[in-house]
Amino acid sequence: MASAASKCCYYEILGLSRDCSPTDIKLAFRRLALTLHPDKQAPGSDVAAATAAFQELQHAHSVLSDPQERAYYDSHRSQILFADPVSSRSGTASASPVPDLFSFFSTSAFSGFSDSGRGFYKVYGDVFDKVYAQEVAYARRMGIPTDSISTPPVIGNLDSPYTQVTAFYSYWLGFGSVMDFGWAAEWDASRGENRRVRRLMEEDNKKAMRKARREYNDAVRGLAAFCKKRDKRVVDMALRKKAEEEKKKKEEMERKKAEEKKKKERAMAYQEPEWARVDEIELAFEEEDDEETREKAKEELYCVACNKKFKSEKQWKNHEQSRKHKDKVADLRMAFKEEEALKEAEEEAGGEWEEVDVGFDFKPANESEESDWSDAAEELAEELDEGLEVADEDNGNKDFNNGEQEVGSYDETSVLEAGIKEGTR
Repeated sequence: MASAASKCCYYEILGLSRDCSPTDIKLAFRRLALTLHPDKQAPGSDVAAATAAFQELQHAHSVLSDPQERAYYDSHRSQILFADPVSSRSGTASASPVPDLFSFFSTSAFSGFSDSGRGFYKVYGDVFDKVYAQEVAYARRMGIPTDSISTPPVIGNLDSPYTQVTAFYSYWLGFGSVMDFGWAAEWDASRGENRRVRRLMEEDNKKAMRKARREYNDAVRGLAAFCKKRDKRVVDMALRKKAEEEKKKKEEMERKKAEEKKKKERAMAYQEPEWARVDEIELAFEEEDDEETREKAKEELYCVACNKKFKSEKQWKNHEQSRKHKDKVADLRMAFKEEEALKEAEEEAGGEWEEVDVGFDFKPANESEESDWSDAAEELAEELDEGLEVADEDNGNKDFNNGEQEVGSYDETSVLEAGIKEGTR
């Protein structure tokens, strides 16, 4: 067991200052490990001393590399360094009734993981038993029901079930003392000169008692965390869980690879059924038919009123805006109305209705005939209309009513077509 005089500061072991960074701690440990490792010692050197020095280096690195343990060590550094493990076990040299726990924040406090002698479970089992015994003794002395203090699980040994291990550390990591730490009071308030002074003394005493109780609770919980981190049962369980997780990940990856392989094999072995196959020749014919249909749809622009076909949208739109087309449409609408009127009159008279010839042939004209004389007929009709308008302006008030009646009595298109045919002979 290391004595108080032989204890060395962890920062001094690593050769660092107290404001060093985590990187500095890591680099210092690696550098010193190369020189202090027992295997690196010269032949004939003291192997036991080298091993002890290397273990001390490992412990210093273990504490300072953990942020929580380093913070606790920094805040209780003087108590840990100067605590006497002999007095903490016997309790004879302690100034307070609570056990001194700081001497057990070191791997030198135990040797091995047995439950006897200086074994881990024997040493720390006795420490926590002493803490619980002190709580019960205080409760009895102060008249506090002892059943208000729950009995902690025993620390056990390497063969204990893991449920016992978790229960033990859960209890001590949540420890809270029932003691009021009245011995930590700094003043005897009864000796105050006056009421005001006594009140100030009592306030100082309460602050000191709360501080002592808080520090004691922190010490017990910190010692439990220290033990749990180094408990072989906890370390082994963490390694097993990690191995199981890695095994599950590996199995999951293998399962996914197997599924991907099966999918690829099914895709390669898949054969399209006969009914789902498309004959390339048939597909080519269908595409050709579709193309012809589209071409025909483009070509079939036909005016029913004028009995004409058009090859493009532009021709069709120009034709719709022409005066001749508008006149034809108006005549066709009038003929339909007359036909409906005659049909209604016939039905009212009780006779049979006969279809009336409205003078329109709806048979589409051939493109060759159109190219010969249909367009020319339109142009001639327009020129004739323009000539009549000019003549009307020149003759002033002349009466052309008879002439208009004569021209209107004939079918305009028939006259023009006849004239063009006579000229082509």
